[in-house]
Amino acid sequence: MATPVTAPFGQWKSPISSALLGASGVQFESIATSNGKVFVIEGRPGEQGRGCVVEYSGLEGRDILPAKYDARTKVHEYGGASMIAFNGQVVFSDRETQDLHKLDPSTGLVEQITTTGTDLRYACTSAIGSLSDSQADSGWLLAIEEDHSKPLPAEVRNRLVAVHVQSKKIVNVASGDDFYSAAQFSPDGSKICWTQWSHPDMPWTGARLYVAKWNNGEVTDVHHVHGVPKKESVSQPRWGLDNTLYFTSDVSGYWQFYRFNFDTLESQRVALHGLEEVEFSQPDWRLGNCTYVCLTPTLMIASYNKNARWSFILIDLSNDTWQDLNVPVTDTVILADNPLSDTKIALLGSSETSFSTVFTLDIADTVKLTPLRVASELPMPSSLVSKPEHLSFPRVHGKSLEGVAHAIFYPPQNPDYQAPSGALPPLIVCVHGGPTSQTGTGLNITDQYWTSRGYAVVWVNYGGSSGYGRAYRDILNGQWGILDTADAASCVSYLASSGRIDPNGVGVRGQSAGGYIVLQALCDYPNLFAGGNSLYGIGNVKALCEDTHKFESHYAFALLFDSDADEAEKNRIFRERSPCYKADKITAPLLLLQGDQDTVVPMNQAEEMVEMMKKAGRHPKLVIFHGEGHGFRQAKSRIAAVEEEEKWWQKGLLKMDEAEL
Repeated sequence: MATPVTAPFGQWKSPISSALLGASGVQFESIATSNGKVFVIEGRPGEQGRGCVVEYSGLEGRDILPAKYDARTKVHEYGGASMIAFNGQVVFSDRETQDLHKLDPSTGLVEQITTTGTDLRYACTSAIGSLSDSQADSGWLLAIEEDHSKPLPAEVRNRLVAVHVQSKKIVNVASGDDFYSAAQFSPDGSKICWTQWSHPDMPWTGARLYVAKWNNGEVTDVHHVHGVPKKESVSQPRWGLDNTLYFTSDVSGYWQFYRFNFDTLESQRVALHGLEEVEFSQPDWRLGNCTYVCLTPTLMIASYNKNARWSFILIDLSNDTWQDLNVPVTDTVILADNPLSDTKIALLGSSETSFSTVFTLDIADTVKLTPLRVASELPMPSSLVSKPEHLSFPRVHGKSLEGVAHAIFYPPQNPDYQAPSGALPPLIVCVHGGPTSQTGTGLNITDQYWTSRGYAVVWVNYGGSSGYGRAYRDILNGQWGILDTADAASCVSYLASSGRIDPNGVGVRGQSAGGYIVLQALCDYPNLFAGGNSLYGIGNVKALCEDTHKFESHYAFALLFDSDADEAEKNRIFRERSPCYKADKITAPLLLLQGDQDTVVPMNQAEEMVEMMKKAGRHPKLVIFHGEGHGFRQAKSRIAAVEEEEKWWQKGLLKMDEAEL
């Protein structure tokens, strides 16, 4: 083995190039199974982010969606559930029309099911009966319909509908609330279930579960099962093979399993001893969340989250006992909601040493995990991979110094290099969006891009993040922009005090709500951060609340102020928490990356931030990516974004001048 070259942190040469980040690989967006086959939607940067449906029969995959279609729904803006598979057929939403289409994988023929105009968006969640028009018992689809005929967020209408495949008739199932999700037919076709919620709730604060009888388009005997506005979130209702209804609820403080008894109309927790304080679900930002699947009437495979790491168990539903499956999939977990057999499922997931992968998991004899397709073919030798460490650290900044916050730390790692004796690495502090979200431990090519060059990386799961129970999520209420920012600052102080990083070379980066923390951090803790990169971040929270999409149009209110706050109090907080009004406090260099088609955090947010900083005599840099929305899908955009950021850190954290770049 060659002797490592001695070079300063941040200046190591890495085989992970910007071109590899942009052009290599795909993004897995949905997974479904039918008739022993696995169907996956691949988002392809090389095709402008197009969602292609790929069929796997055994280990072989083949594209089955004609190139003119893009399988992606924009319901709730974040989409998800862009396809289902049923009786060998695939039903998908097409990005251009947002209508439902039926795809026959054997022929590649596509038939449009809904033809309602571009004002209506659809996401199909379940099917029953025959999807073939030649059958007398033509099937039904359950779908969320989102009406944008009136463009203002407050005027967008959502409802749950049933679509008759043969006649194309659309029947109202449930309406009147702001949002609907997770609708499912029972296996025997006699019942349906769904969740719904209304403003000011988000699905993780107060979604409610309903069941009803179903008879060929008629819905009767609607019953509220569980869920309380602002207090209890129900997620992932799913039918067992014996028509038992299961779901998760956070009424105990953690998303735990429950079963519903139709005879008594009562619910009972599936008491899994030793797992009372883990999360069996996650926030429903996107449709199609699935973390468990029933194999038989008495066996279920489930995954749970603890300390930002997912684990898999096998549950015996006859006596509510469980055993660990020791499956090495720890992050980005989505299961296909139907099993391939009574011992086998399909799933998406990643681990600390592997990129997101399409797997089958079979427990027939021994536990066997088989990869079908890896999102990135980039060779990652184990010696180059920086392994994550979960940290819990004390709060030393801000007003609330109680309890601990959490983070995932990645040290610099490159076997070809070593740093000069006594040197400490620069640190890139990453803050996730949401803010009700979480960063896990899965292998992320961007993190490894930095660690292989000699940077340390830390992802902060600040107060308000998911995965640590409801109380930890709720602690951000009224404290958005304060507690989360302070937690990021406390993380820096913790790593500096323990001698792991160079306290004079700390940058902060984040997307969306994470970009907001970037701006707040540079304003409120100017002595801690030597630079910032805000990707489509929020500079003016009042403008965001007035100019965002329906799904999030009330989200920020509970995060900012009490429900009884009057207009004067709201305006005071809006101004105090908006970085654009504190731009004169920012002394560190600021980079802003923004898509011009973003409807979640519109481009005017970045433009106003730049204007206010220039008025204060500052010189931020704004880079606009044309044709990009809330997140960059195109290969050229991804390449340009990381190259801009690397130059930024070289100047701001490594203190390199133009001649050295």
